[in-house]
Amino acid sequence: MTPIKLIGFDLDDCLFDSTGLSKRARIKGLDAMIQLGLKIDKKKAQQILKEIVKEYGSNFSKHYNILIRRLNLVDENIEYITYNDLYKYVAAAVMAYHQEKVSSIRLYDDVEYNLKRIKDLTIKTAIITDGIPIKQYEKILRLKIDKLIDLVVISDEIGIKKPNPELFNYCLKKFGVKGQEAIYVGDRIDKDIMPANVNKIYSVYLHRGGKYDNYKGEHKLQGDFKPNYEISGMDELFDIINEINNKESLG
Repeated sequence: MTPIKLIGFDLDDCLFDSTGLSKRARIKGLDAMIQLGLKIDKKKAQQILKEIVKEYGSNFSKHYNILIRRLNLVDENIEYITYNDLYKYVAAAVMAYHQEKVSSIRLYDDVEYNLKRIKDLTIKTAIITDGIPIKQYEKILRLKIDKLIDLVVISDEIGIKKPNPELFNYCLKKFGVKGQEAIYVGDRIDKDIMPANVNKIYSVYLHRGGKYDNYKGEHKLQGDFKPNYEISGMDELFDIINEINNKESLG
């Protein structure tokens, strides 16, 4: 029996370009507001919106409301935006934002094919992700990978958030496998690699070129923060599986 029985994956920025999609959708929202009559320089609006996302977090639901409030109180060069116009602009932005997110969500090119290859090897698959359950499940369904994944573990659903290693341990227990029998693939050193390593899961750092790529935090990829493997595409996983399996058989 093959030593590797389970491969887990992060979702956002690992299986699809979540950061890029959100950025494009926010810009579409700004375009909709400007087209409706909001008189503001687009580049300036993008910078303000970027600051708001950083301050309030990407899951905050009222980025555009805060944008209008900030324009009214801070920008003396813009005509005051009335209460009624505020909601008109926000509605247009939200519609454009969601339309872009729905129409443009795509898997990375190497994902679907390689998930099917993993399934052919009779290795179980899981997604371990932070986030609001309904939003994460919506992404999985729109990406059409629900049939290729055996278990979805979402932090807010379980009540354990990354990087707490117990979230990963929960997944191991659900399959009845040991850490040494599993691989976890993620794009964040702090929230993916570290908790995998603590559970003795083979950790694979997938370089997608996203905002957390080449993590340069205080831990400098030492100890629990150093991945067992680094790859730039999912097809490289199969060499890792073979290497681990051969090592285990020789051991």
